[in-house]
Amino acid sequence: MSDEDDRRLSELTLGDAKRIVVYTAATLLAALLFIALVGKVLVALLLGVVAAVYLLPVQEWLEKRLRARAGSALITIALIVIPLAALAGYAWYELSGYSNLVQDKRDEIISGISQALERYVSKETTRAGLETAFAEAVTRSGEAIQELRKRSAILLASASIFFFTVFYVLTQRVRLTAYIKLRVPGDYLPLYDKLTENVGGALRGALRAVLIDQALKAFVILVLNLVFGVPLGVVLGLVTFMIGFFPLLGEWVVYIPVSVYLIVFRNDFTGGMIYLGIGVVLTLSSTLLLRPRLAASGARRFNFYWMLVALVTGVLAFGIPGIVLGPAILGFTKAIADTLFGDVRYETSLLKSEKVQLAEQAAEENLQSSPASASD
Repeated sequence: MSDEDDRRLSELTLGDAKRIVVYTAATLLAALLFIALVGKVLVALLLGVVAAVYLLPVQEWLEKRLRARAGSALITIALIVIPLAALAGYAWYELSGYSNLVQDKRDEIISGISQALERYVSKETTRAGLETAFAEAVTRSGEAIQELRKRSAILLASASIFFFTVFYVLTQRVRLTAYIKLRVPGDYLPLYDKLTENVGGALRGALRAVLIDQALKAFVILVLNLVFGVPLGVVLGLVTFMIGFFPLLGEWVVYIPVSVYLIVFRNDFTGGMIYLGIGVVLTLSSTLLLRPRLAASGARRFNFYWMLVALVTGVLAFGIPGIVLGPAILGFTKAIADTLFGDVRYETSLLKSEKVQLAEQAAEENLQSSPASASD
């Protein structure tokens, strides 16, 4: 430890105090400016780091055979981009065609629904309501497209940050690790280790859980679509996989309309109710059981309860970013707590004091009961 570190607080000069204030203010300003700079793409950046960690074994395997780090990183990224682009293009093509078909068959659809519901309400009332609903749907579709166009810049920026972050981490991982370790004083090594273990573990567990959970739900919806002969079965499975990442949305926006379609247009009340029931069970079991259990298993640092709290409250507090920020905040909190209170010593713990106190009370009770039993 240097002489400067050994100086007492009372020995600080006015110049030292001024420098401390200036550096503290500059640090806070830099932190605020950095958050303002990357705040809108922070989730994409974090996801890029986590995705790079997951893809690292693949990139290292390719690098050993190609002997080119940048080339192996590009091939690794292509393993994600090409399938996603193909699936998105296929889904867009199918949905566009189906949307045009719905517009062309608009009158037939309204007539079919009116006939199915005429036993409950008048046909004229049903038709008028359906025409209003169609007009409202067209209006909302236009508004959604406009909103998507407004957000296209941030979506493009987020996608760019994500893929460039993956590439940067895969190619510069050694320099990044050395840069961080070189600038972190050795006194903070326990905190650094805890942050790596807890935050990294929580992020890996959460991302793994979300991907597996969404894939399972998409597979179940796909199987149901094939069993009941639902149009666009594959596309609806892909939509189920993607839409579960968005807050206030979920696979219910797929299985509820499909259930109505089966009941109204197929006259299959049993099939529609089965489809709806499986969808409801899927949503509840996913949110409250499967996803937090998978996250806890992947993180290996948190139990089921804490991952449930992190995932549910994270999405409620931050929306889509909460999928990452919730577990990250949980990992950060646990890292701080483990660093401050992590050295468990039974000899000085509350547990030992409590056990000693209980033992003394038991001994006193035995002494008090012994004379009474002797007199008897």
